[in-house]
Amino acid sequence: MADPVTLHNGYYLIDTHAWLAQRTGERHDSYSTQLADFARCDVFDQYTPAMDTAARMQLWCAARGFALHEEVASIEHDDECLAAPVTIVLATTTSVPAQALALVSIGGGTPQVYADITDDSFWQTVGIIAITCLVGHRWSWDGGRYLYADDGTEHCVSDLYGRDASVISTCHACQAYDNGDFDEMCPCPGYAIYCPTCAVRCDVGLPEIPTMTEAPR
Repeated sequence: MADPVTLHNGYYLIDTHAWLAQRTGERHDSYSTQLADFARCDVFDQYTPAMDTAARMQLWCAARGFALHEEVASIEHDDECLAAPVTIVLATTTSVPAQALALVSIGGGTPQVYADITDDSFWQTVGIIAITCLVGHRWSWDGGRYLYADDGTEHCVSDLYGRDASVISTCHACQAYDNGDFDEMCPCPGYAIYCPTCAVRCDVGLPEIPTMTEAPR
């Protein structure tokens, strides 16, 4: 399984599947098969312009009488922070009890249907990572000019790391190997985040979000 967050030279990418796994429950196999068959119908390609994946997912919901999100027709997240772009349509079934569904297409691929297990607002949130050192210091970062401590206070990156410095730096172990100080090569991709409080190397992942058995709308 891919790491939820990978560090690069001055930026990071969040694994799209890991991001979705926080927000979805069981995959609905029957709905997914029906939606995939519906979305690939040739008739949609005859529209000018062609009907996109989000519109096809919405139409599939409408054909079944499923209620769509009242304020946001669809949610699109590009690949600026995610490893692959994703399109989401949130809906609610007419069954009793009603089921909250998330229709998802990654990178324009075949859409799938999952149980939606989080609040609508967390579908809108993308790009934030959690930074934790072994000592226990915790931070969150959205890739911008500020780090946010566990107590909610914000701290300017330049105040913590120095002027023009990045939160993401070259791995010290990799650097030591390149300099001939270490005999064994570090297995990491070459970049790391070090705690601004204690300088210990940090673990990087996704922040926890609230989930529920079923997300009502």
